[in-house]
Amino acid sequence: MNTKTNYQTWIRMNKLLIFLGISLLLLLITLYSVQVYFRVLAGMLALPFLYITFILSYSVYQFSTFGGGFQSKIHHLIVSKVEDGSGKILDIGTGSGSLIIKLAKAFPNSTLTGIDFWGENWEYSKAQCEQNAEIEGVSDRIHFVKASASHLPFQNGEFDVVVSCLTFHEVKDSKNKTEVIKEALRLVKPGGTFVFMDLFMDESTFGKKTELVADLTKHGEIELNDDKLTDILPLPKILRNKKVLGNAMVLSGKKANKAQSR
Repeated sequence: MNTKTNYQTWIRMNKLLIFLGISLLLLLITLYSVQVYFRVLAGMLALPFLYITFILSYSVYQFSTFGGGFQSKIHHLIVSKVEDGSGKILDIGTGSGSLIIKLAKAFPNSTLTGIDFWGENWEYSKAQCEQNAEIEGVSDRIHFVKASASHLPFQNGEFDVVVSCLTFHEVKDSKNKTEVIKEALRLVKPGGTFVFMDLFMDESTFGKKTELVADLTKHGEIELNDDKLTDILPLPKILRNKKVLGNAMVLSGKKANKAQSR
């Protein structure tokens, strides 16, 4: 059995390799084509691909443990916002298991469930999560389930804590991402805690922030705090780019007790 954990970054390596390959091909045409027209055209086309390749490569470095470690730092930030993790915890969009394993270590009296769709478009897998959890010594308290975040197979108020990191905007089977957030909130028990980090400031995905917050709180069932990620965690300039984490925000709070919500 492998004794080394495998936590991948949020950047898909196959996507990075595609942009790198296209960039190199265009550069070769620019340098060696006998036709001046093709050389100029290839050079112009190469620029945006080189830019994207650079952004992706730099992000991989900054997110990884051998670089800036910012993926782990963000996960630690989410864990720090969980007030009481002694009960049942749900992690939506588990990926390779990094966040849920950090939660398991931080709260040794908890039982945890990690859900993910683990689609072919991603480089994560349920088996990878299970192996990482076993290596980290917490597999006896974590159960992994394949499911979509738009239709979570759990009862209302089943969990004391629900967390999610950069998942809601990736849900493909629901156009309305606010409804995906509400589906996650459905599972938080009265008095329970939630911590969600996503690109909530991206209006093309979630709409205006003020309208999103108003929609989530209009029934008075949750106490909601919204923090721009760059205000609570210093990030390198390129990670603050809106194409990376510039639109990231942490929504956290509690589900109101039934008596409070009346």
